[in-house]
Amino acid sequence: MVEWIELKKEFEQNFAKIKLWLSEEFAKINSGRVNSNIFNHIKVDAYGQILPLMQLANISSIDARQLLIKPYDHNLLKEIAKAVAESEYHVNPQINSDSIRVIFPPLTEQTRKESVKKAKIYLEQAKIKIRNIRQQIQAKYKKDNSISKDLVRYFEDELNLVTKNANKDVEQAFVKKEKDLMTL
Repeated sequence: MVEWIELKKEFEQNFAKIKLWLSEEFAKINSGRVNSNIFNHIKVDAYGQILPLMQLANISSIDARQLLIKPYDHNLLKEIAKAVAESEYHVNPQINSDSIRVIFPPLTEQTRKESVKKAKIYLEQAKIKIRNIRQQIQAKYKKDNSISKDLVRYFEDELNLVTKNANKDVEQAFVKKEKDLMTL
């Protein structure tokens, strides 16, 4: 027989993965104050393979609009600069003797609104993932014929509650990111 505690634990574990995914996607969106995590997803063609930039260089913030990339191997300066230039951030990296300086332009009202739209898309994707988890959990206890109708109703109520709280949680993360994006 299926226990609610096990189902709730499974829901919460899957939801934690969704929250992590959402926070990583939100971190990729430039809010005017850059941090080194903004380049976590950039891949570089190095040593005959595609590697994450984070494995090839140390990235640090100089100020709110500048990052400094120091490759571990100075022979990769051009490849790293190319990968950064081709990213969705539309920046022009400046190559120095042993590092790359990336200066982000100030965000305009239009780019801020576009960033909010992108964050909204991520929010909707997170909600879809939550719905899918809910359906998986529901299928587990509805398949079990040994569960009474009253217990199924109890499971439904509890599942609705944790789903509602999960949706509130991701919506609050979106509101926080939206405020961050729209603050000058």
